[in-house]
Amino acid sequence: MKKENDLGVVFLAVLLLMVLLFPSILATNHTSDNSSDTADSQEQKSSKIDEGFACLEAEAGDCSGLTTQEIALTILATPDNIFDECVSELINRTSEGNLVNVRDTALAVLALNHAGEDTTQMEEWLLSKTKTPTELIWYLEQDSSLASECNFQYSGEDHRANIGLDKKIDQNAGSCLKRAQSYFWLKVEENCYNKEFTISCDQDFITTFLYKHKNFPTIYVLEGTSSASASESIKMTIKSKCFGDPSCNYEATAWTALALLKTGHLIEDYIPYLVALAESNKKYLPEAFVYMVTKYEDYANQLIAKQKLGNSWEATGSANDEYYDTSLALLALGGSFEQVTKAKDWLLFSQEPNGCWKNSNVKDTAIVLWALTERAGKSSTPDAGSTTLCTDADYFCVPTSDCQTSEVLTNYFCSFSSTTCCLSKDLKTCSEHGGSICSEGEFCPGYPKEATDTDECCTVTCEEAKLEIESECAQEFKTCKSFCSDNE
Repeated sequence: MKKENDLGVVFLAVLLLMVLLFPSILATNHTSDNSSDTADSQEQKSSKIDEGFACLEAEAGDCSGLTTQEIALTILATPDNIFDECVSELINRTSEGNLVNVRDTALAVLALNHAGEDTTQMEEWLLSKTKTPTELIWYLEQDSSLASECNFQYSGEDHRANIGLDKKIDQNAGSCLKRAQSYFWLKVEENCYNKEFTISCDQDFITTFLYKHKNFPTIYVLEGTSSASASESIKMTIKSKCFGDPSCNYEATAWTALALLKTGHLIEDYIPYLVALAESNKKYLPEAFVYMVTKYEDYANQLIAKQKLGNSWEATGSANDEYYDTSLALLALGGSFEQVTKAKDWLLFSQEPNGCWKNSNVKDTAIVLWALTERAGKSSTPDAGSTTLCTDADYFCVPTSDCQTSEVLTNYFCSFSSTTCCLSKDLKTCSEHGGSICSEGEFCPGYPKEATDTDECCTVTCEEAKLEIESECAQEFKTCKSFCSDNE
C-alpha cells in the first residue's frame, strides 16, 4: 500500500512538472516560428525590391527618353545595370552648367553628386538664380531687463528710440524702422531689406529679427539671437533669399536648398522663405523639406502627424501623388521606428505585379526605390566601385550642426535623411532631450530621438497603442480593395 502511494506521488509530481514546462515549450516554439516568419518576411521584401529595380531598368532603358526629373530620381535610386548610362545622359543634357529649369538643375546636382561627378558649375548657376522674397514681413526686436535708450544707425544716419520697462517703443527709428505689433517691435520697411542696421543701447540688451508671411498670422523667430553689453553695438542684416526664374518658386527653393546643403554650402538664408511659405505651399509636403534642411524636430512631428490611417502620406492638393509624397516623407524622416516601417510596408503592398508603381510610372518607381533602399552612391568611372557606408565603417551619420568640423568625414556615405558622417556623436539622456520612454502598450506619435538610455526617446506625449491585426492579404504583400483592375 505504501509503495502504491509512493508511485502516485511520483506520478503527480511528473504531471505537475509537465504542466509547468508546457507553456515554456509553447513559447519557445512560438518564438522560433516568429523568427522564421521574420526571416521569410525580409526575404519577401528583398525579392520585391529586386523586382522593382528590374522594372525600373526596363522602363527607363538608357534614360534617353526620360525627363530630367525622371533621370535624376533614377540615378538617386541607384539601379545596378543602367546607372552609368543615366549619368552620361544627364551630363550630356547640361548646357553651360544648368538644365534651364531651377528645380531640375537642383535635382541634377543631387544626382550627379551621388554619382561622384563634379557639379561646381551647376552649383554656381543655381546661386546666380537667388531672389529676394516679397511675401515676407520682417520685424526687429530688441529687449533689455531695464528701460533703455537705443540708437539705430543705417544709411549713415542715427535714429534714437526709448524702450520702456513695459517693452514698448516710444517712436519710429527713422523711415526704415516703424513701430508695429502694439509698439513692441519695429517693422522693417520693404525697401530697406538690403540695409545694414547697427544697434547700440545704454543698457545690456539682446536683439533679433522676426518674420511672417504677409497673408498668415504666424510669426517666426530667426535663429540666432545676438546680445551686447551697454554701449556695445550689434550689426544686423536681413538675409532672406529664395530661388526661381523669373520669380521665387517654393519647390525649386526646397530642392535647391537640399542640393546646396549636400554639396557643402551654407543655406541659412533660404530657411525663412521655406518656413514662412510652407502654409501656402501645402501641395509640396513642405514639412518634409523643412525638416531635411533644418532638422527642427517640430517639423518631423508635424510630418508624422500628417501620416494617413493607411500608413501613407499625401499632401493637401498634392502636386504629385501618394507614392511620391510617402517616399519624400521617408527620405526626410529616415530611421526604423514604427511609422516609417509601416509606410515602407504600405509601399511594398502597393507595388504592381510587374514590380513598378503607379502604372509603371518611372518618376514614382524611382523615388519609391530611393526611399526604400537609400543605396550608397557610386562613381560612373569604370571599376571605381561604390562609396563606403558611414555606418559600415563604424562612424556616425548625424546632422551637420552636431558634428565638429575636425570630425567630419567626407569620403563616407550617409542616408539622405542624415547630412554628415562624423567620427563620433555626442548623445544626451532622454530626460535631457525633454522626452520620455513610452511604456509597454504605448507608442510615440512623434519623431523619436536617439539617447544614451534609449533609441526611441519620445519628445511628445506617448499615446495608447491600438491593436492592429494584419490581414492574410497584407501578410502576402497584397492590397485589400473593393475590386481588382484588369491586370490585378
